[in-house]
Amino acid sequence: MQYFNFPFSRIRGLCLAALTLCGAAAALAQQPMLIPQPRQLRVEAAPFLVRSGLEIDLLSPASPQDTFAARNLQKELRRDTGLDFPIVTTLSAPVGKPVIIMGRLNQPSLVSLLRQAGLDPQGIPAQGYALSVSPSRVLVAGHDAAGLFYGVQTLRQLLVPTGQGEAKILGAQIRDWPALRYRGTQVDLARGPVPKLAYLKLIVRTIAAFKMNQLYLYMEDSFRVKGQPLIGVLSDTLTQHDWKVLVAYAAHYHVDLVPATEDCGHLHQILRFEEYSGMAERPHGFVLAPSDPRDIGFLKSIYAQLLPVFPSSIYHVGCDETFELGLGRSKALVQQEGYGKVYVDYLTKVYHLVRSYNKQVMFWGDIAVEHPDMIPSLPKGLIVASWVYSAHKSYARWLKPFAGTGMKIFICPWTSNTSLIVPDYEEAAYNIRQFIADGKKVGAIGTDITVWNDDGETLYGPNWWSIVYGAACAWEPGNPSVARFNRKFDWAFFRDPNPRLVNAIMALGHLNEVIRAGGPVQTYDMKRGGTDDAKFWHNPFSPLWQPEVTKTLPIASLIRMTAEKAYTVMVQDRPLARRHTGLLRDLEFAALKMDALGMRYQYVQEISNRYDDAYGHQNDRAWRQTGNDFSDIDSTNGRLQDLRDYTTRLEEIYRQRWLSENLPHWLPNMLQLYDRNSRLWQRLIAKYNDLRVAYYRGQPLPTPESLGLLPASSTSPAAAKP
Repeated sequence: MQYFNFPFSRIRGLCLAALTLCGAAAALAQQPMLIPQPRQLRVEAAPFLVRSGLEIDLLSPASPQDTFAARNLQKELRRDTGLDFPIVTTLSAPVGKPVIIMGRLNQPSLVSLLRQAGLDPQGIPAQGYALSVSPSRVLVAGHDAAGLFYGVQTLRQLLVPTGQGEAKILGAQIRDWPALRYRGTQVDLARGPVPKLAYLKLIVRTIAAFKMNQLYLYMEDSFRVKGQPLIGVLSDTLTQHDWKVLVAYAAHYHVDLVPATEDCGHLHQILRFEEYSGMAERPHGFVLAPSDPRDIGFLKSIYAQLLPVFPSSIYHVGCDETFELGLGRSKALVQQEGYGKVYVDYLTKVYHLVRSYNKQVMFWGDIAVEHPDMIPSLPKGLIVASWVYSAHKSYARWLKPFAGTGMKIFICPWTSNTSLIVPDYEEAAYNIRQFIADGKKVGAIGTDITVWNDDGETLYGPNWWSIVYGAACAWEPGNPSVARFNRKFDWAFFRDPNPRLVNAIMALGHLNEVIRAGGPVQTYDMKRGGTDDAKFWHNPFSPLWQPEVTKTLPIASLIRMTAEKAYTVMVQDRPLARRHTGLLRDLEFAALKMDALGMRYQYVQEISNRYDDAYGHQNDRAWRQTGNDFSDIDSTNGRLQDLRDYTTRLEEIYRQRWLSENLPHWLPNMLQLYDRNSRLWQRLIAKYNDLRVAYYRGQPLPTPESLGLLPASSTSPAAAKP
């Protein structure tokens, strides 16, 4: 499908293209690189110069939230100039001196200045703002506190350092407000990595900078419940105090923390304990038996402690993928009343329980999509979180059943990160762009760009490209093109005017498409995956995995060259990135892991070739050729040693990256995968060393086939013999 139209050779070239900083800066000076793109933007030729003596004037009356927005701008100016510019609260706007003036759209003096600048403030709704940058002054006016804050976020992207304690703010006239009222993303706290409080704060700051206002906290057993110490005992969890701190922190950034628990299914983390297994549909399963009278009391005990911690008006009860329902204790009930009615009756109980806490109730919509006959029976006050994580020409199947029902609709695409070494950015972009576009057509009011860690080893950093693209799609009224978004990404995210980083990120993610196709490919095929985590952990000499090795071997060099070039660009350009370098370090790790994966495909063939040659020369009187072949396989510079060394180095980098983001207790479960992989190479080292010693003692070599080796390629000396 010609959606991305990414010629792979062009991507590789872009990764190496040495665009000069001055050229990129010149382009930036002509056209602001803003994400999200403002609804109405007029670029002005002359910038506002930031110099010593500048002050930030905050019009009175100003709320604490307005003061926080002013401090957020003050911090950005300090970072780029090294100077502290005072914040002055004043009743009227000063005249005759360069100044940044901040306030609300209901303040007459600010409205008058906006009109003098040729900017009409009328008709800007909630969360919207007006922004005017001229050589004499900067005006930022919000419809409300959130609007003022979002105006500051745009202003931050317009700020360009010029050196020696000075900067400029690019000239512009902007009127802007969001297409969707609610714009969020998610942290998966239930499948391994649980971010530290500091990293959760970073997530809050980052999504707020791109005008997102919700962070969903997906929990299964991730919230410690006083009096029930088994819940969360095998997982990393934050304390209730930590959550309260984060809630207060996020409020400054206009980010609402939405707890997303599981109140029907996905509860195995709890139901695996005997204390709770009796409530399960099947022993130690993952779905609550809807007929068990203890269920509601159990949920009440959790809500009583969890809901007071999170003041959000929305509570997500989950209730997705209830596959076990009707397979155990409720089998007769489901046969008698039908799956849909049993599900609806239970969800309705949960709905009324949560409503008693004065919360709006959100649920995942997949079961309702599969059983559309149940939808008219659902409570009309529900919010449906409609999700599907794949590319489709139309997403009407997941949206239209809920349109006109009275239920509010949220669109929930994803970052396509699950169980992949590198997220499939092309699949993510298609899912995000098209799903949100179709959702807007049926009146959806919000989106949650979901992030999932199903195999437990995912780092959060590589998701940022997809999350920010989702933020753009949710805020902008149209459908942002990937090409246009990418032209702005390096500046908006990294504050790097040189657009090499995003090209390297895209090239790395495009390896998913290359591996799926088995060769260079130019277009997105509407499928997913290729850089699967599982491929890194298997034994490539195993007969089970040899077909995968054989399929991927022709592109192993391409995988490695792409990964190495991406790594080089990221390392070289990291000093130029003035923001979010943690993303680069996570992707540098992913690039090295892809290089190591390509290496093992190559080395399986090279080891097979060397051994085939040794086997063919084993009866020669001169042992030198056979000895050289064994040295290439197993020695200081042997192929097996390379694979072992790469694995142990990756393990250390992964440990560092994990601990920079996450709590530590789950980490050993991931490191044991690297340890197991290292032991595999070490066992093979010992095995081939024993074969060499046995050969020198006069024993014949076993056949290549008996060792699980591939047939020798045409480059093998033995295979080339007449």
